[in-house]
Amino acid sequence: MTSAPPKPVAEPGAILTARDVWVGVQVGKIIKPIVQGGRLTVPQGGILGLVGESGSGKTQFVRAMMGLSSLEPGVFSGSAIYKIGDQPEVNVLDEVEAYTPFRPPEGDELFPQRMRIGFGWPLWRRRFRKRLDLLRRLGVGFIFQNPTGALNPFLRIGTQLQEAVLVARPNANRKESEEGALHWLDQVHLKADQHTLGLYPHELSGGMAQRVMIALALACEPKFIVADEPTTGLDSHIRLEIVGLLNRIMGQGALSGIVISHDLPMVARLCDRLTVMYRGRVVEEGPIEALGDPESDSHPYTRELKERAEALARGRQKHSKGGVEKTGGTGVVVGKGCIYRSRCAIYRDGLVDKERCNTIQPEMNLIADEHRAACHCEDISDALKQSGGLFGEAASG
Repeated sequence: MTSAPPKPVAEPGAILTARDVWVGVQVGKIIKPIVQGGRLTVPQGGILGLVGESGSGKTQFVRAMMGLSSLEPGVFSGSAIYKIGDQPEVNVLDEVEAYTPFRPPEGDELFPQRMRIGFGWPLWRRRFRKRLDLLRRLGVGFIFQNPTGALNPFLRIGTQLQEAVLVARPNANRKESEEGALHWLDQVHLKADQHTLGLYPHELSGGMAQRVMIALALACEPKFIVADEPTTGLDSHIRLEIVGLLNRIMGQGALSGIVISHDLPMVARLCDRLTVMYRGRVVEEGPIEALGDPESDSHPYTRELKERAEALARGRQKHSKGGVEKTGGTGVVVGKGCIYRSRCAIYRDGLVDKERCNTIQPEMNLIADEHRAACHCEDISDALKQSGGLFGEAASG
């Protein structure tokens, strides 16, 4: 008789601790794992930046931890423990393994395996939704990537804001909820009057819709907030205003949260910790100061992201010396070994054991205080200096 796995526990001082989260989607006859063993830790009062290319699984990872995943089969393993204030711990993914018919791959397996016949996850989703309601009451807010699509097109802005106010203050009367709605409009620098309250979502510009989305999240008076690509689709002027607004809001009090983005300058401005995802896997987590620092052992992919961002800021586009990946530019990779090796300059130049990279998925190893990276190379910084960097001379100028 096999012993039960140890019960997951929250990291000391963390408001959210996620470990070994797997999320899958049905592709033909197989379940493709789009998040593979995802992990992150958000400290109390800290803002975590979750970065990576489009298609790396960032949004689906966080949506799974908030009970918002609509995929089938969706989450089939892992834990996501919230510890908010004096409230008891809440593991949003508690008992998911008992309901899902799938389990994560083991040994030489590449894809999740079916353990039983049947579709147990609709029953679990019912429990999942109750936990999501509990998270809202505990104080968890979400700023969606597409505000126009997230806002209810049939309700005026004022109605939606007043409903959000009532989540935090259920005993408020009509006048108090309206005053609360006007207050939050003012906080996001929108005109706080009856005209604005009477607008429908289709009457808002992109910048106004994003500000209303932020106001809706704040009206619930959250202690933990998630901003999913909050500047996507906005022009440069509005983007700067939204980043400044988020910076002011997230710098107040003991608000904790996650900012999901591939905009590294924005993440560096808003966040104090960083988690990097590549092709469905977390490859690095640590302090924001280590973001691509040449003197730190940052993962080569993190370094690449930073150098590409700097190149784009200078009006140039750099090309990886690792060459074009056989599996395409973005999306999830399922296979043995290090998933980054086809783009890795360290691997290309033979500065690491290639056999290990080809056959063994690197673990998240501690490389400095509160800093982990998934790489077989023992001295990443020195190896990158020996390789001459991540990019070749063919970069267009």
